[in-house]
Amino acid sequence: MTECSLCSLLNNGYRCIMEYPLLTFILSLLIVVLFIFNIYCGNIICYFPRNCGLGDGVLYGGVVTNFDYGPQSGPHTWQVSDTNQSPINIIEKDARRFAIRELLMWNHYDDMPSAVKMENNGHTVVIRAAFEGNTPTISGADLLVSYTFVELCFRWSLWNNEGSEHMLNYRRFPMEIQAMHRTGPAGDNISSYDLLMVAYFLDISSHNPYLEPIVQNLHRIRKAGSRIEIPPFPLVYLCYPFRTGFYSYGGSLTEPPCYQGVEWFVYPEPLAISESQLNEFRQLLSADGRKRIVSNARPVQDVAMETRVVNLN
Repeated sequence: MTECSLCSLLNNGYRCIMEYPLLTFILSLLIVVLFIFNIYCGNIICYFPRNCGLGDGVLYGGVVTNFDYGPQSGPHTWQVSDTNQSPINIIEKDARRFAIRELLMWNHYDDMPSAVKMENNGHTVVIRAAFEGNTPTISGADLLVSYTFVELCFRWSLWNNEGSEHMLNYRRFPMEIQAMHRTGPAGDNISSYDLLMVAYFLDISSHNPYLEPIVQNLHRIRKAGSRIEIPPFPLVYLCYPFRTGFYSYGGSLTEPPCYQGVEWFVYPEPLAISESQLNEFRQLLSADGRKRIVSNARPVQDVAMETRVVNLN
């Protein structure tokens, strides 16, 4: 009877295993090493699952307890890259004046979401929105593709002379809003190299009614891990649609593992927030459930101007 090719292959493989056990062991070990290395590389590239509706966020969702901003597990203990890190101190006189091809375009930011979710993840407040129609996007300027809104978070401190992560001419602001955007088709996994972060400074001033949908509900997420739905509002309430006059640079995420490749847009004109509104953020509890979130800003990182350029667009 003619032996089938599959049976012949299996028989030859079995004889090889029996005759060369050491070689078989080495090959098996090599396969395991390659498998582990592949997983490790995937983590380095930092693939984020797409935010689907009001599910878990791609970066800030869920209570995170493996780092904080104190002396035990603060930024000085984070094991991250030494280059192209964020945030930075933006010095106006050192920025390169750059003429953009067209104005920055904000699409559908004034549309009303079908739902908005707010969460205290133990480090910050995260806002996500679901849309029945078009999801808000940013395009234009010198962006090669369109970036879709994912989520936004807040940075603050117990003191009014700090709180923001970025600095402007050596000055910190009491709060910073960071809006994450991503590119790529819906449903695809993306890397940190496909992210655009848009940062806004907030300064103590008059009462800001556009913050009230957030501020009025902060008491409901005082405990870390709390996640609620709030009445919908257009994202333009929090994301001022500037067209020009913004800084841009290549940096990183500002929470561990602080992956590189993120594009940053920083709007220099501060938005308003009142002292009472800011104090509502300061009542939120951290991941340990006992202490308040008194600071959640990473210190500014070194900028090598000869290798990294900050543009004033």
